[in-house]
Amino acid sequence: MNTSERAPEAISPPADKLKLREILVFFLPLAATSTMMSVSVPIIHAGLTRFPDAKLNLAAFSLAFVLGIFLESPVFALQQATIAWYSGRGKYRHLLGFATLVGTIVLTYQVAIAFSPLVMWFLQDLLGAEAYIAERAVDAVRIAVVFPFLIALRSAMQSILISRRNTSAVGWGTLFRLIALGLSVFFLAPRLPVNPPAAAMVCLALAVCVEMVYVVFALRRTPEVDFGRSPAHSAGETLRGRWRFIAPMMVMMALGTSTNLIISGFVGRTPDPETGLAAFGVIGSLVWFLASPFLRYSSATIALGASRETRRVLAAFVWKAVGVLCLLLALLHFTPIWWWLLQDVQGLTPELAQKVRLPLILLTMQPLVAAFLAYHQGVLTRAAKTGIIGMGGVLRVVSIVAAGYLGLAMGIDGALLGGILLGLAFASELLVLMLLNPDRHQA
Repeated sequence: MNTSERAPEAISPPADKLKLREILVFFLPLAATSTMMSVSVPIIHAGLTRFPDAKLNLAAFSLAFVLGIFLESPVFALQQATIAWYSGRGKYRHLLGFATLVGTIVLTYQVAIAFSPLVMWFLQDLLGAEAYIAERAVDAVRIAVVFPFLIALRSAMQSILISRRNTSAVGWGTLFRLIALGLSVFFLAPRLPVNPPAAAMVCLALAVCVEMVYVVFALRRTPEVDFGRSPAHSAGETLRGRWRFIAPMMVMMALGTSTNLIISGFVGRTPDPETGLAAFGVIGSLVWFLASPFLRYSSATIALGASRETRRVLAAFVWKAVGVLCLLLALLHFTPIWWWLLQDVQGLTPELAQKVRLPLILLTMQPLVAAFLAYHQGVLTRAAKTGIIGMGGVLRVVSIVAAGYLGLAMGIDGALLGGILLGLAFASELLVLMLLNPDRHQA
């Protein structure tokens, strides 16, 4: 991919005069990107229901998708790292080269797993799938090996756009990806000579390629923005420095993607595992839908948080914007609208809706926790203190495991246990980052 390093003349905004409105304009496209990405899987599910054996195809694709996300998770650290490394001097070929290296390494071990007997061990023994579902999922897993390379390059180029304050281009790219996915799933997938889950994975790869083409186009037309030098810039100047910088973030990403799998393992051991797992699936999806847009706030913090003054403004934005949202959610829990959303929109039975109510009330503040977690991750990333981020990811898993065994010993209901563990996962990680963040007194 021939990506020009030449950019129009740099723009140097007054970093210490950041306003809440500027943060909103900068962050909204990133939040919208996360929301649109969360719609991708439902679009694929809608397409798969048009094939025969819809239930089997849905189960197989979900299995392949979960395994793919887990295996390629180290690549997800590239976006935050590249934003921090980019010095704003118009040169980014070395960053694209490092992204290519990371993507190739992850692709290599993913190929080694997907095209060997290990793939069935992952699908059956690790994820607990029945043999017939695992066999249907294998082709989709093998096609998914292209994603680490594609996502690595896309993430690096998106990061440069974010560093140059062109977050709207990131949002537009995701929208084009979503449109391409919808068209290909409904019109191309039925014509592909592979099974439906594999066809859906081909469509997803094609959609990511469409997104990449637009990102390359936008990158060539986006001027520089100079935010001043940070400690992370020095870490990104050498190959060794980049590996030392990004390794803890990769650990955090891998542990983060395993959170729901670990929690599901504990919920599955409760007295009524079927109801518990069904309820936790609803809880997890709703909480993720509400919280995931704010996890992109780390990108805004890295790009905009050049001084203590701007970081104060960034922290204030979290309190004002996300805090108001959480307050509205808290009020919504006690209105008929909430029951309408659970029973009529989500299609839950009255019994299941009642099961998820208390855990969702306990998780009302989860968007605020997620936003502050992302804020502290951004501050630490810009300060080149990524080891603390890795420690937070480790404590997240340790806390879940310890509390999970305690909850089983106490006989806590599966849905409630899942909600408690999910809240604890974010809260424990945030606690570590807050205590060790050099800017903790600002937030």
